[in-house]
Amino acid sequence: MRIVMLSKALVVGAHQRKLEVLGGLRDVDLTCVVPPAWGDQRLEPLFLNGYRLAIRPIRFNGNFHLFHFSALGRLLREVEPDIVHVDEEPYNLATFLATRQAVAVGARPLFFTWQNLRRRYPPPFRWMERYVFRSARCAIAGSAEAGDVLRWKGYRGPVAIIPQFGIDPELFAPRADRPEDGAFAVG
Repeated sequence: MRIVMLSKALVVGAHQRKLEVLGGLRDVDLTCVVPPAWGDQRLEPLFLNGYRLAIRPIRFNGNFHLFHFSALGRLLREVEPDIVHVDEEPYNLATFLATRQAVAVGARPLFFTWQNLRRRYPPPFRWMERYVFRSARCAIAGSAEAGDVLRWKGYRGPVAIIPQFGIDPELFAPRADRPEDGAFAVG
């Protein structure tokens, strides 16, 4: 199965570990599309095994709702993915455009949301969100509350509740020299 994941958050090196895990799954051919930077955060290529990292330019860097990958359509035509995982909110321009491009190449789009507040957006964001809801084959919500908001807004497809990033216990393990009371040892 060919999967393309788009994510500005994966410019952070520690977040890329999940890509190695996903890319290491049997029968998964993973390509992750990231910008060279998000705001002031430059790409930190850290965990790069088992998948392809495709660095692509974005327009409107740092603007959460209006940024988008400018050359995504070409990449999707080259990769011919089965699934396009857009790691963004359904009302963002990046999600709307990536969903349209995924549908155009015959891929099944999905999106991620943390939005846990019941709010309606003005046009054109509301229109983009409706299109994504109609076109997405699945949604991933970062919490049960975010999943509830998706249903409240009218999304009818399957929803998986999965936090976006976890903690890698190999990177964030307690130090052996910490006192038992949980206080941090200095030195």
